[in-house]
Amino acid sequence: MTITDFRNNYRMYDNMSIWEIKSIDDLFKAHESMQEIFEKEYKDSYAALQEKGSFNEPLSMTVSKLLDYFNDKQFFVFSYNDKHHNDLKALQDEKIIHFGIDIHVIHPTSVYVLEMDKTKDLRMYDN
Repeated sequence: MTITDFRNNYRMYDNMSIWEIKSIDDLFKAHESMQEIFEKEYKDSYAALQEKGSFNEPLSMTVSKLLDYFNDKQFFVFSYNDKHHNDLKALQDEKIIHFGIDIHVIHPTSVYVLEMDKTKDLRMYDN
């Protein structure tokens, strides 16, 4: 799903939360199976890849890849002033959505995740 799709269908989602990820260690702490998922995706442990000097992927890309394993949730990964961040700022400014934080004020080196569930209220799917 794209932000444009989200803009048109945000009522179909609930239990929204935004979490900040400052490092790969934060990502591993976010969910107990995240390290296992990492090893499945990258065919080695993070420590081993670091030791070999063969892991230099941007944190946002790693986060996106690992979150793709969670099929029961919807995620938007964003960082300071990227396209998703700018689109989410517009949604907040237009008062379409309140994220619980000021989406404009985020740390420029962190990666953020907007996590949400599809609503169980079937009336929200009626257009």
